[in-house]
Formats: sequence, structure tokens, C-alpha cells
Amino acid sequence: MKQKILPFLRFKYVAYAVSVSLFALFLAITIPQGGLNWGIDFVGGVKVRAQFDSGVSVSDVRSSLQDGGLNVSVQTIGSEETNELVISTKLLAGSEDTEETYNLLWGTLKSDFPTVVQLSNDSVGPTIGDYLKKSALKLVIIAMALMMIYLSFRFELKYAIGAMAALVHDLTLAVLFCGMMNVEINVQVIAALLTIFGYSVNDTIVIFDRIRENAENETSPIFADVINIGISQSISRTLLTSLTTLFAVMSLYLIGGDTINDFALILLFGIFVGTYSSIYVASPVVLALTHLFDKKKR
Repeated sequence: MKQKILPFLRFKYVAYAVSVSLFALFLAITIPQGGLNWGIDFVGGVKVRAQFDSGVSVSDVRSSLQDGGLNVSVQTIGSEETNELVISTKLLAGSEDTEETYNLLWGTLKSDFPTVVQLSNDSVGPTIGDYLKKSALKLVIIAMALMMIYLSFRFELKYAIGAMAALVHDLTLAVLFCGMMNVEINVQVIAALLTIFGYSVNDTIVIFDRIRENAENETSPIFADVINIGISQSISRTLLTSLTTLFAVMSLYLIGGDTINDFALILLFGIFVGTYSSIYVASPVVLALTHLFDKKKR
């Protein structure tokens, strides 16, 4: 049976408009909210793990601390029977003293919940937080540079540039999506972003492999047709992989609880945008570079 070739690149300008619209929308919502919501791992703060009486709920603890002037994140950990909560808060406005923030947090808890038991506490100073933020950014840049070098050897430079363009597109949109949804950017969210990194590149490489194979076999003298053929040949595999991953991550989001909700939410967004960018960002970049540097191909 003859493979049906779908004209994916015919809609590339529509895809460009979609991407630009998403960037604009996410920025328009993120900026008025004060920008990205960095977690205590990157701006400094205090985290306390405590055990409460069985009648105390997450909302009770959150309301108590918010009334005390703290902007907190409260999550359940362990089984419901133990009623252990992890409470984290950023440093007080204008303060760089973690002890002052800790004293206010713990003092409020002891005042409102006298039977509370502290199991552990951690603090991150603003200097260390800023160092971790810069280190995370450096590691992402290094990883992208190494990936580009590998793809340049594995394929060609134009394919490496196409894959990196899609990757930058995905990661930027994912970070802005965090800002729009006011998701706290912590270690878990960084892990989700790195997972999107791998997912996006892997999906792009699968499509590029078919495109390069068809180009070498001279499937068509028109390179846009070669790309459309390659995408059409791999689209079923791409959709099946995306759907099965989507079902697994959706399960995490629905039943995983507050602890991993943000992680799963970012992955859900990453699956959609990663699949889309492999077709409508990476491939058009390869086509544009081919037209620019290889005059023999149309």
C-alpha cells in the first residue's frame, strides 16, 4: 500500500503564528504577575517537615501561616495516617536572614498548633540560591552545546541547528508556561524541563533520520517534499509515542497528589509542544538552511 504523503510544511506559517501567539500570551500574563515564581532552592528560604494531629488539614496550616504574613507552599508527604507536611516559604521581604524567617514560621505553627512536632528543617541563603540558579542555567547551556556537537557529527550542521531551534522553542515556552500558571520553579520543575529536553530532541531525531534517508535516496528533487515524506513516514510512531507518554503523565497528574502535580503539569505541556515543534519548528529550519546554502535543492 502506497504511503500517503501529507503536506505538513504547507501550514508552516500558520504554525509560526501559533508559536508567536503563545509566546505573547504567556509573556502578557507572566509579567504582570511579577515574572517567574522561583522556589526557595533558587532565591533562598526555609523548609520545615512537621507532623500534625490527624484533624489538621493542609488548608488549616496554609491559612494559619498566610495570616501570619508568610507566603507558603504546603504539601503532604507519606501516608495520610502520619499527617506529615512539608512547609516551605521564601525569605521575608527585604531580609536575607533565614533564621528570622524560620522563627516566624515555626513560632506561628507552635502558636496555632501546640502539638505540632518538627521532624526536620532546611534553609537556603540567597547567595547559595543565586549560585544554584546560575549553575542550572549554565548546565542547560552546556547540555545544549554538547547535544548540538553530537548532532552535527551524527547528521549535518543544518539538522543540529534545526533540533536546537526546536529545543529552545520548547524550553522557552515551557518556562513561560510556568510563569503563566504561577508554578514555582524548583528542583522538580527543573527535572521536568530536562525531561522535555530529552523528549523533544529524541522525537526530532526520529523525524530527521527519515528525512536524511529519503534525501540520500533522492525520493524527490524538491526538498520540501522530502521533508513531508519523512514526517508522513514517522508520524504514526510520533503520535503513538506521544499518546502513550501522555496517558502515563496524565495518570501522575490526576492521582499523584500535590507533591508531583507541578512536575506532571509541565510534562503534559512539554509533550504537546515537543511533538508540535519537531514537525513545525525543526523541519522548517532545516528546509530554510537547505535553501540558503544548497542552491541545487529547491
